[in-house]
Amino acid sequence: MTIDLQTLKCGECGSSVLKRTGLNEFTCQHCGSVTLVEDDISDRLDRVLDQVKDAAARRLADEQAARQKVAMRTAGFAVAAVVGITLLVTVVQMFTRKDTSDGGRRAAVASVVDRNIPTDGLKLGEPRQVLVGSGSSARPKLLVVARNETGKPLERASVKATYYDGETRLEERGESLPISVLEPGESAPLLIDLPSGKNVTRQELQVQRLSAPYRSADGPRLAFSRLRLVQQGERVRLVGRVVNERKDAAIGGVEALATLYDDAGNVIGFGRGYAQGNDIPPGARSAIDIDLARFGRAAQVAAWDYRIAYSTVEAGGSRSAVRSADRVIRTAGAPEVFHADLRLSTEDLLADDSERFDLKELELLPLVAGRSNIQRPLFLTELVNRSKEAVVIAPGGVISRFGGSKADGATAIQGLAYLYPGERFPILLEPREVDRITQTRVEWKPMRRAALPGPRTPLEVQVTGTKAETGSVLLNFSQRFLYKSVQVTGKVGNPGTTIVGKVRLWVSLRDRDGQLSGFKLVDNLPAIAPGESVPFQVNVEQNGRDFASVGTLYQTE
Repeated sequence: MTIDLQTLKCGECGSSVLKRTGLNEFTCQHCGSVTLVEDDISDRLDRVLDQVKDAAARRLADEQAARQKVAMRTAGFAVAAVVGITLLVTVVQMFTRKDTSDGGRRAAVASVVDRNIPTDGLKLGEPRQVLVGSGSSARPKLLVVARNETGKPLERASVKATYYDGETRLEERGESLPISVLEPGESAPLLIDLPSGKNVTRQELQVQRLSAPYRSADGPRLAFSRLRLVQQGERVRLVGRVVNERKDAAIGGVEALATLYDDAGNVIGFGRGYAQGNDIPPGARSAIDIDLARFGRAAQVAAWDYRIAYSTVEAGGSRSAVRSADRVIRTAGAPEVFHADLRLSTEDLLADDSERFDLKELELLPLVAGRSNIQRPLFLTELVNRSKEAVVIAPGGVISRFGGSKADGATAIQGLAYLYPGERFPILLEPREVDRITQTRVEWKPMRRAALPGPRTPLEVQVTGTKAETGSVLLNFSQRFLYKSVQVTGKVGNPGTTIVGKVRLWVSLRDRDGQLSGFKLVDNLPAIAPGESVPFQVNVEQNGRDFASVGTLYQTE
């Protein structure tokens, strides 16, 4: 994001709803884009933001005074008393509006920003140095847990750390809490960058100026309607679905903070995420997918919690941060564990039961032994959709290979957007540390279904010719190996009425028993206009027995 310094608007979407989210960081509350600025610009922007808010309050007061003055001049002193009472009631109504969207009678208050909240009310726990990330990408950071004991909600509270090596002052770093509003009594962790390549023996922490939300309203806490905490290797994700159950207003600025704990109650990871899209209209839903920064990897996750912050969006575009009591929802237990090679989308994880594909309808055919072009053993198999009425969306899994009792790694099933009833997707398995694969185990990912005719644009694939060939390959300038291949030619036609692009085509060889003998992906086909066709030609290595027929499988986007 770039900030227009003349009008103080987001350079991405034009919104003027900007908030400081870090020491030199500003975030657009409309589109979520972030910009980093230099120190002097940061100070200037902060002053301008304060001036904008204060100017809005003064402008409202001036307008009210002007209306009162006109009424007094027009109606005289006798009417002025009545008008004064009316204006007083109007002002009270502007600051207290009834919100009955959930059947209750909650007061929504446009609060005046309190910038005189004592900073000692934000209590800081004992800081500790942690490594965030894994391997060579791990970065040193300072972990601090802050607790709000001011009795007031705090907006984007931030902490500055001054680092020292003995008595030598090194540098300053700052960070804001990873949640827009910290309610009274709540705690939240934050990570502050440590100086790179420097020896830090101590640090001094200072809470920066505290303020309450500019506009706020009491409201119900927002909770996920569907929620999963999953772990793949070192990666931990919290995926949830948010539903706007209000009937009178949209909600926006929806963000969630998730925190992980070990069995001793220590924070061992956290992350924040935002609802997909901008505002959520009444009755609509959105998803939040959070990657949690993990540290203390030796500790297992024993508990976790989350909280959701959001704002109401009025018809005129004004927003009020919603204050909710007891909004932190805690769960005891570990995350669901999936294989690290599985590609799990937000939609896959949050699909309703009625949207899920029955995994019993998927079949992995028996392995077919073959040889590569340098005569190394390999195995072929196919994934088949046995359902007669459902398309499987983004099928995938991980095939673990074994040679006897020895594990030989895994092969990921991926690359498909969908698989229609009866279709076969070819898969190659190559042993790494064993001579042959004697058994396999499959871990399927959660998959969704679609009813026919499904999402694919229909195409007409025609094989027009095949030609058996023999090739050779020289290995290490010393050994030459002969292998068989088949040149397959054909064309792909578009009988529809719209242009089809990004066509992928798998061409498979089969022996006289219908078993897979070799395959190759063709992914360089051009876009196809309605009523037209494009030719293709591909050389497919024959890894198994001599081919007797050719099969095809295509994808469109």
